[in-house]
Amino acid sequence: MRALDLAPGFAERVRSGRREERFYGTADLPNFMRRPYGPGWALVGDAGCHKDPFGALGICDALRDADFLAAAVNQGLTGQSPLDQALVAYERRRNEATLAEYRENIARARFEPMPAEFLRLRMALRGSPEDTKRFVMAREGLIPPEEFFNPKNLERLQSNFDADVQVRG
Repeated sequence: MRALDLAPGFAERVRSGRREERFYGTADLPNFMRRPYGPGWALVGDAGCHKDPFGALGICDALRDADFLAAAVNQGLTGQSPLDQALVAYERRRNEATLAEYRENIARARFEPMPAEFLRLRMALRGSPEDTKRFVMAREGLIPPEEFFNPKNLERLQSNFDADVQVRG
């Protein structure tokens, strides 16, 4: 409630509210990756790959997967490749785009400490919207991961961060 007091108008609204029923929570939610297609059906988002909701990744995954699936179906229906092959490629692309995040999300849901190198990278990204955008795109599989996560780019980010820290003293 002390945090709410930092936004007085909002705090008043929250305090004047009334809970209509008890809070519901979840426990022991399974994490899984399913084959995301079959004869006449396909899955996107949580239906095909469920992660603990800790990271609130479901809608991002659903939108990304829908984009990947639409491209695969287009390839199959326009004859660019057999539909079965396009759907196999969809699954592989989805898996490549989500697997690192899947594992990281499980670790974060367990409240394990983040690796120091990841924390340094996040600090280096602060103040750089373009690099942050590319980081997210690489993590979501919208650009090849090696386009962002390559030694030259990571060294550039770190040296920029180190220089900025020295300037600020």
